[in-house]
Formats: sequence, structure tokens, C-alpha cells
Amino acid sequence: MLAAVWICHAPATLGSEKRDFSYKGKVRIDTPIRAIYQTDEGEIPAKDRIRISFYNIETFTDGEGDGPLRTPERREAQTKNAADLIGEIDPDILFLAEIENEHALRLLNNALDRPFPFGWVTAYAREDGREEKLNHALLSRIRPSRVLEMDFGPLQGAGRPPRGVLRAEFQLDNNRPLIVYAVHLKSNYGYRPLNLYKRKHALSIVAADARALQESGAPCELLIVGDFNNDPRAPEFADDWSLEQLRGWYDLWQDIPFPDRVTCPTRRGNPEREFPPVAFDRIYAGGDATNRPWVAASPGVLQRGVDVRNADALPGDGGHISDHYPVWIDLVR
Repeated sequence: MLAAVWICHAPATLGSEKRDFSYKGKVRIDTPIRAIYQTDEGEIPAKDRIRISFYNIETFTDGEGDGPLRTPERREAQTKNAADLIGEIDPDILFLAEIENEHALRLLNNALDRPFPFGWVTAYAREDGREEKLNHALLSRIRPSRVLEMDFGPLQGAGRPPRGVLRAEFQLDNNRPLIVYAVHLKSNYGYRPLNLYKRKHALSIVAADARALQESGAPCELLIVGDFNNDPRAPEFADDWSLEQLRGWYDLWQDIPFPDRVTCPTRRGNPEREFPPVAFDRIYAGGDATNRPWVAASPGVLQRGVDVRNADALPGDGGHISDHYPVWIDLVR
């Protein structure tokens, strides 16, 4: 979810030069404890074209204890409509954001015409120790060689980034690894300078992890997908420096015309929630992913599933699935 960044400024007396926006502690890296599927049925080998998709499905909860607005009817409608879009994209590997838990992921996977044989969902910890509801999930038809949860929960300090990162590894031909990071960076709610630092810190952790992997082994294909809550080509983010951590990575949206790369459209009907269209759902290629034999092709976005006429529509109302569109990238041999 997102908010118009230009209405979130704090008074000048709260300048970043007077605030400590650092963090301390170590990221907890472990195998996700919630592996919900591991079966051979439906498994496919890595082929000459691997389609990787990311979809931030707005507050996709299981409907248990989620309050009166999360009715069974809304939950079922959001699930069915999201499954229809995913089926149309037909990814081999699907990363998801804002998935509450394994029960929510089962609801979605069971609604697909072709359920995925492998699935994991993170269990990020919040700063207050409670369990995070906006988790990452992975559904895949290709068996991962490794799935890791990089949890920011143990970090402390004002600059602590929220949630964490899901990292999945797949073996391509000749034991060549494909490593994909799924991120969900800090939103634009709150004090803007602090938001930038939190996004910067999250990307610094990802970039450092990717460098360590590259230095320790054979050439690998690297991708970062997710909700960055930042669009470097949108005027409102012209002074946002948080993406500088990805210097050397290739922004796969950079050559795509503006109308064809919008992943969060303007939603009308509530001035407080109206904002210019942006491409928050981004894909970056690193390592060897822009060189043969495996090359990341042009990304795509399926621009459906958002109620642009009613900014207050809840997920599951009138065809509204999420405030984001799903995106994908083909890795081609």
C-alpha cells in the first residue's frame, strides 16, 4: 500500500541532520518455517524461458480474526480474481507481497487452475515482537535449491527497515544459479527522510548479500523484484537517493514507455488517496543476468485488477484486487 509522498513532509525543525537514522543488529537469515508445499506433482525443469512474476496483493489475509471488513465474500472475490490474473500471466516462479500466512497462501494456490507444487511464506517479526502480517511468499513450478528468509525483525534503531527479504535460488543449466530477491520497501507514510533511509538500508543489505554470493562462487543470474515504493522516473521521487545502493544493477523499466510501465495507477474518489501513476513494482537485473547465455528480457505488467474509480474500494469489492498490478520478467536462454 502507498500514500502520496508529497503530503508527508515533517516540519523543517525535524531535519535529518539532527536525527539518528541508523540501525544496529544483525539480520536473521534462516529457512522459512512455513513451507506449505513440497511435492513432485506439477514440477517442471528449468527450460529455455523462465517467467518470474511479482504481485503485491493488497493485505491478502486469511479472513480469520481480521475484523468485520474482511468478509468471506470479499476474501473469496479477491482470491478468485487474483488467481485469474496469475493464471493469465502463467509464471513459472511467483513472488508475492502482503500475504498474511500459510493459510492465506493456500487459499490463493488452491484457487488456481494449475496450483504450484512448491510454496513458502515468511514469518517476519515486527519491531514490537509481534508477527508481521505483510509477509512475502513464493510459489514455484521449478524446485528451488534453497529458500531463505532474511528477517529484519532483530534490527533496532530509528533506521530499521520493515519486514525483510525472501531469497530463492534455482539451478539453471550447468549448475548455473538463478538467485532472486523479493523486497517490500518502506512505504511513503510518515516522515520522508526517515523513509528514504529505511529503503536505503534494506537495499544495502540486499546488495551486500548479492556481492558476497558473487565473490564466493561461479557466475550467477541475479534479480531483485518487488514493491520499492519508489519510481526514479516520477518527478515526485527526483530527489529520492535510496536506489543508489543498486548502482551497477540494470533497471529493466528504464527503456519502457511511461504508460506501459505503470504498476500503481491513479485511484479517484478520495483526494487524500489520489496520487500520480507510478511504477513502484520494479525489477533489477544484476550479476550475469544481462549477458548470455541467460538474458533478462523486457518486463511486462498486467494492468488490471485495480478499481481506479473508487480509491476507498476494499480488496474484493467490485473487481478490486489490489492497489498494485502484477509484473513479470522472462529469463531467456
